[in-house]
Amino acid sequence: MRRKLESSDGKLTHTEPKYERHPVVFMANECRASGRLGPWILKALQADPTFDITVVTRYTSAAEFPPNTKVVKVTDGYPIAEMIEVFKGQDAVILSLGYAAEHLHASLAEASIKAGVKRLIASVWGGNDTNKEAPKIFPIAAGKAKLFRELRAMETPGWSWTAICNGLFFDFCVTMGFFRCFDPEAHTAQIWDSGNVKFSGTNMATIGLSVAKTLAKPEETANRSVYISSFECSMNDILESYKKATGVSNWDIVHVNSDVQIKKATEAMISGSGDRMVAMGNLALASLAKEGMGADFAAEGLLDNDLLGIPRETVDETVARVLKDGL
Repeated sequence: MRRKLESSDGKLTHTEPKYERHPVVFMANECRASGRLGPWILKALQADPTFDITVVTRYTSAAEFPPNTKVVKVTDGYPIAEMIEVFKGQDAVILSLGYAAEHLHASLAEASIKAGVKRLIASVWGGNDTNKEAPKIFPIAAGKAKLFRELRAMETPGWSWTAICNGLFFDFCVTMGFFRCFDPEAHTAQIWDSGNVKFSGTNMATIGLSVAKTLAKPEETANRSVYISSFECSMNDILESYKKATGVSNWDIVHVNSDVQIKKATEAMISGSGDRMVAMGNLALASLAKEGMGADFAAEGLLDNDLLGIPRETVDETVARVLKDGL
């Protein structure tokens, strides 16, 4: 709908769009300027005039937000009675919880139902939820599988959920050397197995955009995962992009066996020996780059880019951009 604007003499000058604004709560525990996904979701939502955004954060949080952001602070632990009051009157609740807070997901979903919220965007942001192999080796994937079971059990008239599956946080992971496999300064690379297994990756701004696009199509995205990607690529594809971006074609390359890496990482996670973050990163990498993980959403026939109007990008452009300008 558009509202007509008239000058003092009664003549029509132009029309201004009039939007039905949807109240939406965005709840994240990593929205600092240096955070991971939260800032990108918030930026995309605030850029869309159809959403009236309220950000929920803990009293003890040091999170920082853009000027003029509506913020509600709540008690640590997110007590369900308190969250019901916060969620009342909202059309949608978007969750972006860190791994350590995922045990609260079910109670937050329950609070959204009791508050009369129409749609929950679940804190998934992961891989192929139809694949049964990744949860066997990657603890975070196993946690996501449990989350899906809980969401499906909660389905009730008037309330629905959506999970956004985006694969690898690609440009963010380039800033991290993609789990230490690519070093653009030393020109070294560690390639798993043949390096030819393709998987889906999505850039951070595109993940943020997908949230707004999903909320704009409530019927088509209800009670299911939506799959997006900026592109599909293999470790060898990424290596070629690094070579182009650095202008160095002669890299030192080491090939490693994925099964050996999984065994070492799993033992490190169980025993607590070594760097657990490195071990977790290797298990995450295995869930992408090992055969049989179903991590190539395009090949699996899962992509919803066309449905949502999500643009495609390229590995070459992304690697070059991040190496030049950062995230």
